[in-house]
Amino acid sequence: MPQDLRHHLESFVEMTDFSDSVAFDGACAGVNAIIVAWNEEPRLVLDAQLMLLRAAERAGIKRFHAVSWNTDWEHMPLGVIESYDAMICFARQALLTSPIKPLYTFCGVLAKTLFGVPGAGSLEGDASLWVRKEGGERVVNLIGAGKTPTPFSTEEDVAEFTVALTTSDGAENDLKETYEQLRGSKCHINHIMDVATCKQMIEQAREDAIGTGELHKRFKNIVGLVYAVFLDEGCYNIEPVDAEKFPDVPRTTLKEYILANEWV
Repeated sequence: MPQDLRHHLESFVEMTDFSDSVAFDGACAGVNAIIVAWNEEPRLVLDAQLMLLRAAERAGIKRFHAVSWNTDWEHMPLGVIESYDAMICFARQALLTSPIKPLYTFCGVLAKTLFGVPGAGSLEGDASLWVRKEGGERVVNLIGAGKTPTPFSTEEDVAEFTVALTTSDGAENDLKETYEQLRGSKCHINHIMDVATCKQMIEQAREDAIGTGELHKRFKNIVGLVYAVFLDEGCYNIEPVDAEKFPDVPRTTLKEYILANEWV
């Protein structure tokens, strides 16, 4: 962790590897609640998070927010999207074996992921939905019709309270119109392929990766395509059922986010 962040913390515990139970016990000492803000690396989400859960049990901690902050995978079967499999397995194992009932937040796509900020998620590089061009122009890469509303949350709102859900003003065409209205530059819609073709590509990519024993190396290249199908079909969109319980938590609109972020 960078020093400029570390000095804001009350304490910082270093660990040697995912199985360092002594470090986990030290981190849980005197703690009332745990929020796990790791990325979606499967070994972190499943292996390390289970170790942390056991340490929380030993410490008598009852409040444990697990890695989530994504689309609604509560009833999703394994194999739909590789980056969620470890979360689903953790949730099931915790349900079967732990007295702690972990909390999960489903908030749609995080804003920095949606807009392809480098290092922010699976929708960047060749898999980008939002592409920045010279002169202020932007391109929205679409798979399918682009008519399904896409719920998203800003990282700031989620950080303030994990059940603060922010819903976009509409589908990808609304994203184009909002950007052009606010910035005065063109935003082009680029229809890459239809959903059926994308699903065929996903199936073939998985078959090839599994056949060569390299799914653990190549699944991140597949995930971007799966997200594109999710965005078009809206099949795992979140329902902000808990957001009404916290009316004082701010909700950032699409217009507010674009105006406040030069990257977009």
